[in-house]
Amino acid sequence: MPESADRQEIRIRVTGTNNPQQDIDDLRAWLEREPWLSRREHSWEQRPRPAGADDGTDGAEPADMAVGVDDLILVIVGAVATELTKGLGIALREWLRRRKEERAEGEAPAVDVGAGGEVRAVGESPEPGSPAHGSGSTGED
Repeated sequence: MPESADRQEIRIRVTGTNNPQQDIDDLRAWLEREPWLSRREHSWEQRPRPAGADDGTDGAEPADMAVGVDDLILVIVGAVATELTKGLGIALREWLRRRKEERAEGEAPAVDVGAGGEVRAVGESPEPGSPAHGSGSTGED
C-alpha cells in the first residue's frame, strides 16, 4: 500500500528476542489499548523489511527470508499528528521497558520505529520531532 496524503505508514521493528512473532502480536495488542490510536482510523499490516534495511545481514542474505525480520506496519488514515507521535513514542518505550524486565537469558529486546525504510531505536535518546520522541513519565524516569 503506497503512502499518500491520506495514509501514513509507521514501521515498527522488534529485534533481539527469541520469539519475535509473539512480541509483534503482544506489541500490537499493547498499542490497541491506547486511546490516541482508537480515535483514529487505522489498520495493521506485516511486511518484510525493505531491501537494504539495516538487518544485520550486510546484504548477504535476502532480508525477507530470515526468521523474525518482518516489520509491523501501523497504517494511519489522515495526517500523523503530534498527539499520535508523542503517544506512540511513550507507548513503545513503556512496552520495551516491560519486555526488557521479562526477557529470557540471551535476549536483548529492541524496538525501532520510523517511516519508510528509515527506522531508529526507541528508548535511546530520541531526537525531538521523531516518532520515538515524547514526553511524560514512562517508568524510566
